[in-house]
Amino acid sequence: MKRFCPKCGKDIDDSNSINNFCIDCYLKDHELVKIPDLDITYCVKCNKIRYGKIWYNNFENVKEAILKNVKILDLKQTKIDLIFDLNFESNKYKAIFNIKSLLGNKIKEIIKEKEINLKKDTCLTCSRISGNYYTTILQLRFNNKKFMEIVEEKILKEIETIIDNINEKTNKISATIHVVREEKQKTGTDLYLDNLKISYNIVKHLMKHKIAKEYKTSKTLVGVSKDGQRVYRTTFCIHFKDLNEN
Repeated sequence: MKRFCPKCGKDIDDSNSINNFCIDCYLKDHELVKIPDLDITYCVKCNKIRYGKIWYNNFENVKEAILKNVKILDLKQTKIDLIFDLNFESNKYKAIFNIKSLLGNKIKEIIKEKEINLKKDTCLTCSRISGNYYTTILQLRFNNKKFMEIVEEKILKEIETIIDNINEKTNKISATIHVVREEKQKTGTDLYLDNLKISYNIVKHLMKHKIAKEYKTSKTLVGVSKDGQRVYRTTFCIHFKDLNEN
């Protein structure tokens, strides 16, 4: 017995219908894919992206988070791809969702577009750096100038690698660390950092070097917080010894 789509009259069978409607009519009347509002903040200084409460390194990194919030209804064997169409000159931004799913007994492609509400701003990290905000000073000190010229650059490069590795593993601002300022001194270098806890972990790592002699810690009162608590800035001073020094 022949079956017809009750809306458009097209011949249908199990291979080209859903719930007794042809696929095209069913898709017009039913929202099978629900895409959330895309409110995104773009840092104009470092190009990081905030979606929800999390900052991501770039638009590619935020894709997975957006796709997790897409709701699929009455579709099976679904695969979704997301492409960003960003025009910063005309201030037009949209996300294009390519959905492939089993409809009837055939794979059908559904294209959905969603406008992105893009706000240009400065992320907390860039704001802190531009505002010279820091919690910690890490001082590297050497007794011998010639020896300092040999090893200091290697140690600074090691610190840079540690910081890069830490920041690449997280999207949480509170779990990252940055060099806000670097100042050269006669006997070493001062690094101004914005995360006390991670700075201390870097100190412990550097103290494992054979040339690391000792480190000293001092605190300076810099103000009072909104809840009346005293705010301190911590300085770690690491002294390095020459290779021939006991």
